[in-house]
Amino acid sequence: MKKLIALLLFLPSLVQADEPAASVLGASTGAWEGELYYLDYQSGQRFGIPMRIDAELMPDGATLIRRLTFTDPGNLVHAVNLSTVDRDTGELVEAYFREGRGEMNRYEIVRTDFSDEANWELVYEQDGVDDDRPARIRHTITRDGISMTSSKEVRFLDDEGDFFLRNGTELEVVSQ
Repeated sequence: MKKLIALLLFLPSLVQADEPAASVLGASTGAWEGELYYLDYQSGQRFGIPMRIDAELMPDGATLIRRLTFTDPGNLVHAVNLSTVDRDTGELVEAYFREGRGEMNRYEIVRTDFSDEANWELVYEQDGVDDDRPARIRHTITRDGISMTSSKEVRFLDDEGDFFLRNGTELEVVSQ
């Protein structure tokens, strides 16, 4: 019984710790349209392709389901992204599925600024690989009214360079 009481006293602190990031997930729902852009590895030139995201929160409020549609030149792509905040570690956990392949990533949440459902920012990072090199990868998602932008920045770990932009999205809500 003492263990149960201790657990019940501890649970509210876990919920409060995850609240801003969980609020961001809830504030990401709706239908979004805009552009997915990326920078060419060789030239550094920016290329954009049309994108649509239909996002909904599971009834328990813990997992965001995003259905993505974008045009990879000459090919319509359908993908699914699942996101949640791990209640035990506080990490952002994402799974991504496309064309019979899937991957899962865990990220350290670096910063969450949540003013309200239409104004917030979430920054999360992980160590990984980019262009076959070890790298620190930083994602930033910002909502400003009807607009939501995201960016993926990379800093190679085998040199002393700064973060540089790799790709991102520029979207506007079309329905909520």
